[in-house]
Amino acid sequence: MIKNILVLSATFFIASCAINHENNIQILTAIKVVDSTKPDFKVCENFQLTEAEITSFFNSAKQVSNEESHGESLIMPCQYSGKLTMNKKAYTYELFAGGTGYIYDENGWVVKNFICKNNCCRKISNLC
Repeated sequence: MIKNILVLSATFFIASCAINHENNIQILTAIKVVDSTKPDFKVCENFQLTEAEITSFFNSAKQVSNEESHGESLIMPCQYSGKLTMNKKAYTYELFAGGTGYIYDENGWVVKNFICKNNCCRKISNLC
């Protein structure tokens, strides 16, 4: 009985560690890009994010399917883009004002879609 409890406890501990580090994201570069050809580009003047806030976005935003991302995304004329590592592997990303983000592989394919919902927008000022 005790052996079963120890095995079960160890399994939960290992699983919780794996979950906590599943998307171990580190932002390497962050460049603000504004599309001044869009008529509403002036909303981008106050759009300022730190690397810590970008990391917080990818850790707190909801990961969604391609279909959900396409249907619910709010794409503004300003974004942060750059490079990040996720689980020690290199990727590029885009994070748009309005709370939509994408992580891309080395071929430019989207590997993860994110939308800032619920508490996410309250955690990161100037995003939504």
